[in-house]
Amino acid sequence: PVELHVDSSKLEPADQQALARLVEAAKVIDELFRNEQVWSGNRALREKLAADTSELGKARLRYFDLNQGPWSDLDEHQAFLPDVPKRKPQGANFYPADMTREEFEAWAQKDTGFFSVIGREGMGGKALRAIPYSVAYQEQLTQAAKLLNEAAELTPNASLKAFLKARAEAFLSNDYYASDVAWMKIDAPIEPTIGPYETYMDELFGYKASFEAYITLRDDAETAKLKMFSD
Repeated sequence: PVELHVDSSKLEPADQQALARLVEAAKVIDELFRNEQVWSGNRALREKLAADTSELGKARLRYFDLNQGPWSDLDEHQAFLPDVPKRKPQGANFYPADMTREEFEAWAQKDTGFFSVIGREGMGGKALRAIPYSVAYQEQLTQAAKLLNEAAELTPNASLKAFLKARAEAFLSNDYYASDVAWMKIDAPIEPTIGPYETYMDELFGYKASFEAYITLRDDAETAKLKMFSD
């Protein structure tokens, strides 16, 4: 194990407060990904692992958290825990577990958008339906949006403020275009990446985007050195 340390002392006090809100929002998004998107059984399984205080239990929980589930990313997504599918489901938790590729492709309203999950109509229903992320993950995204808006109110940086407000709105509206444009315009000491981006978790079709979050701090001193070197 290696500890990585980040020096945030050079941030303005307001940005330090904004950073704290962003870290909270990132934790919400991280749990959304692990509990809701990777596999339908992830939440219950992690709770079970956390209750096992044996050395084996602790080791299993640590590896579960590293892989965000009971399948090893280093071993072609094969299970390292008992009583789970032998391999990570190809459709993750974006589609009904009993849905076939042929059923989806024959679906008249086939949804290939990045920002929805596929469910079934009603209790025991058979027909497929698309559920926007803003509905499927409403509780988590509402919480994350609140934290982003709080961070936006704190930071004095205009470009970061614009992105955070736009991304908070996107979490609730399910329309990410404006916030993606704002993200590309960020010029700030804090550079957050938070939202649904990559589609590789959807091994079935590659349609559905997974949530992720990470926050970087720009080292202005090093940037200045590199500029002097390039000049």
